[in-house]
Amino acid sequence: MKSNKNTNLILFHHHHNTSSAVATVNHHRLLVLSIFFLSFFTLVFSFSLLSSSLHSTTQASNFLSSSSSSSSLSPQILAALLHYTSSTPPNTSMSFSELSAISTAINSKAPTCNLLVFGLSHESLLWRSLNLKGRTVFVDENPYAVSKFEQSNPGVEAYDVVFPTKLSQAGKLLRYYKTQPECGPVQNLLFSDCKLAINDLPNFVYEIDWDVILIDGPRGYGGDSPGKMAPIFTSAVLARSKDSGEKTKTTDVFVREFGRKLERVYSNEFLCEENLIEVVGKIGHFVVAAEKGEKQGNGFCRNLTK
Repeated sequence: MKSNKNTNLILFHHHHNTSSAVATVNHHRLLVLSIFFLSFFTLVFSFSLLSSSLHSTTQASNFLSSSSSSSSLSPQILAALLHYTSSTPPNTSMSFSELSAISTAINSKAPTCNLLVFGLSHESLLWRSLNLKGRTVFVDENPYAVSKFEQSNPGVEAYDVVFPTKLSQAGKLLRYYKTQPECGPVQNLLFSDCKLAINDLPNFVYEIDWDVILIDGPRGYGGDSPGKMAPIFTSAVLARSKDSGEKTKTTDVFVREFGRKLERVYSNEFLCEENLIEVVGKIGHFVVAAEKGEKQGNGFCRNLTK
């Protein structure tokens, strides 16, 4: 057989574009990874958002729960809030500065302040609520007002008393006390024969060491009204007759209408000018120290007043 030397072998070789293929594979791989990470972070973000929301909801629930439990007001404070918010207009007879001076003294003796108040007024519930954990006792000349106050505020301590003085006797009583041994600054008022002493209150009133005394009554206008002579004298004796013990104790005494002549003269005589620490509006604020032992004579003050 004769061979054909001119025959050419033609091979068809399929050529792959390697770089293009690699790029395509990498693109798909990057796309898959991107989708994976996007899904992962979306899931994580959603979980974090849900956890944060649940945490916030829990915190809010806890806050509301604690607020609800802590907002349970005591009956005394609730009564005071209702009283003052229902008053139209709020007919308080004291200014903000006067109220602040008295409340500051009460708070300074907290939480076991013993507060004695002569006279029922629009502010009575305020004093009681400010001295929530202490003891507050009210004394008033009007039996009907005391009874109504007790009925409206269960648990309140209020007592009516017949004051032994009349406003028309003020000058005579001032001269009288200086000649009477029973009108001394340190004594047991429960057994006192002094005409200026209030001695028909419950026995415990004379046994308590009062931290703050507010003289906001009785009436001081008209010749037949009792005036504040007896409360001022009695408060001065109560403050000085405290059981001072080893450490000197003091009593904050506030006198309303201090600008009027009678209140000012009697306050200076028995509470003493040297004990006057401030005058706020119409209120005189005295700080009276207890005295050890019986004091000779009827002199209440170191500096004698005119």
